[in-house]
Amino acid sequence: MYRNKKVVVVMPAYNAAKTITKTYRETVDQEFVDLVIVVDDASRDATVEIAENLDTSS
Repeated sequence: MYRNKKVVVVMPAYNAAKTITKTYRETVDQEFVDLVIVVDDASRDATVEIAENLDTSS
C-alpha cells in the first residue's frame, strides 16, 4: 500500500521468457506493490508457462 491506496502493476509480456521472472521479482520486491497482473500478448515462447508458475506468495 502507498498512502492507504492499493498498488496494482499490470505487466504486459510478449516473448518475455528470458526476462519475465527477473522483472516479476523486481516488481514484487517493491514494498508498496500489492498485486502484479501479468498479461501475455500472444507470446510464441514459454512466457505463459513461466508466468503461470511464478511464486505469487511473495
